[in-house]
Amino acid sequence: MPSKWKQVKFYLKPEQYEKLKKLAEQQNLTVPSFVKNLVLEILGEAEYGDIISQLKRLEAKYEQLAHEIGRIEKELVQLRRGWQKY
Repeated sequence: MPSKWKQVKFYLKPEQYEKLKKLAEQQNLTVPSFVKNLVLEILGEAEYGDIISQLKRLEAKYEQLAHEIGRIEKELVQLRRGWQKY
């Protein structure tokens, strides 16, 4: 490791660390690797893919799915009501 590299260190509450650990595990990364990727992404120097962009895309897809499920549920209720009339 180059001697000019700097270390970043900070502390989290146990419950915060557990949340961070779960997020890292979902990406198959260690906590330090996950945090480093996040920082590098924010700095525009991501080495291992843009995690934040991936998370944003996943959130958008989740919202679309939730909207679709809501729409389908409403249609099913309407179909059921119409079917019960006969």
